Amino acid sequence: MATSYSLRTLLLVALSLYPESLVAEPGVLGLTFEKRRADPSTLPPSRLRKRASSAQATLYNSQGALLYLVNSTVGTPGQNIGLQLDTGSSDIWVPWAKSTVCTAKGSVCSSGSFDETKSSTFVEYAAGEFQIGYVDGTKIQGDYVNDTFSIAGASIKNMTMGLAKKSSSPNSSGSSPFQGIVGVGFDNGEALYSQSQGQTYPNIISQMVAQNVISVRAYSLWLNDLSATQGNILFGGVDDAKFNGNLVVLPLQVDSDSGIIDTFTVTFSGLEIDGNGGKTVYSVNSTAPVILDSGTSLTYLPDDIANAIIGGVGVINSQNYGYIVDCNVGNTAGIFKFKFGNANGPVIAAKISQFVIPFDPSLGAAPKFKSGATACQWGILPSGEDPNLFGDTFLRSAYVVYNLDANTVALAETNFNVKDTNIKQITASDAIPGATSTASGTAVQTHSGQISQTLGGFTGGASSTVASATSGTFDLGTATSSASSGSGSGGSGKTNGAGQLSPPTAFVGTIFTGVAVLVAMLGGSVMLLV
Repeated sequence: MATSYSLRTLLLVALSLYPESLVAEPGVLGLTFEKRRADPSTLPPSRLRKRASSAQATLYNSQGALLYLVNSTVGTPGQNIGLQLDTGSSDIWVPWAKSTVCTAKGSVCSSGSFDETKSSTFVEYAAGEFQIGYVDGTKIQGDYVNDTFSIAGASIKNMTMGLAKKSSSPNSSGSSPFQGIVGVGFDNGEALYSQSQGQTYPNIISQMVAQNVISVRAYSLWLNDLSATQGNILFGGVDDAKFNGNLVVLPLQVDSDSGIIDTFTVTFSGLEIDGNGGKTVYSVNSTAPVILDSGTSLTYLPDDIANAIIGGVGVINSQNYGYIVDCNVGNTAGIFKFKFGNANGPVIAAKISQFVIPFDPSLGAAPKFKSGATACQWGILPSGEDPNLFGDTFLRSAYVVYNLDANTVALAETNFNVKDTNIKQITASDAIPGATSTASGTAVQTHSGQISQTLGGFTGGASSTVASATSGTFDLGTATSSASSGSGSGGSGKTNGAGQLSPPTAFVGTIFTGVAVLVAMLGGSVMLLV
């Protein structure tokens, strides 16, 4: 029979389950992922393999569902569950196989769920005490549990997790999407921290160190190009074949509300945009705090900067399609140079194509402007009253080393689409391989709200409203091909003058009928599910 503990004793129980030092030497845990434009239900089964000293697993990014899914197993014997890997949160939670959500007709638990009665190592900690709320009104409730958690061939014993039994939303009929998460943020980003006066348990990164899987609470992230099929996450290591130049270390910033470092917040010091002929078409200085978060699809900048870019590029805010732009803009000469820290800080150059996102072709034909040009989604939006947040549209161009032990991140420009690897273990928190300098610069994170914007911007069914186009003010040059990232044909190959949107077709009303925006209260991550 499962043993149940109160929430107050959860911390003590979790700490008592730390194993003694294992025989194996710590190393690097690597996860290679594939990016797919598909519903999570179409994702292939787990594939595990080992190569050299790094265990390799498969992490799937579905651009249709906007998730990076890591194949994991929970329990003994292991039950396969696809979980979203998220730098903006800190808990692991898995859907309960017997929940109403998972057993209902048309179940949205297609990435897997967990049945505790089939695991010989399952322990229940605190029944009904796991709770996470989201800004759209969705609430996830369940139990704190303990079991074996495995990824990339490495088994983490005695892992504390949430077993999610209920999902409720005021905007649904009771079948909210139920996609589990493996959070790799700070321990103090856990749901328990805010519910129990600062208590935490050792989350997955802490357990990896405690069980000698890795030496330092650090990992590196390489999302790769928008159109690429593979990327990589390395726990406890750096792959210097995946970035250009040297890594530059940035100090993480203290949250003004909590008074601690609990997010991957760094100082954004400015932006330069180069256009036609390499000429600068926009430049701005800044001292804004920004959060680096792989759990968010888009990039959210201070309103004045984001709106200047939107006007300069010729982006339209459509009632039915959100922020959209002529796909041909992605084939112009635009280069965005993001600056961080002080004058000696890193500069990450990103091609404009990384912010021009084709609509998922599996959902139907992409919308077009009246001129015939194909519309794409735009990947930089104003943050409003919410935190400034650098999501996947920026992170694809940056190789990022998240160092929780040193309270730093290290940045370098991504080396796209390379097949070579040169993996080096991180053996000390103050000695990141490939890092040659440390930048300074401070910015206080004052926003405590959560990001609620969505990729796609659909607000409901089809509408007869026709959005008017505006001509961008940036001279980005002439597009070099007909459409960005295989988004389809159409358009004149020009950057401006897209015309007006054609009236929405019938497919519009169904594209995002099943979309629910789940924005974690902890870490400000965004999860969009189709």
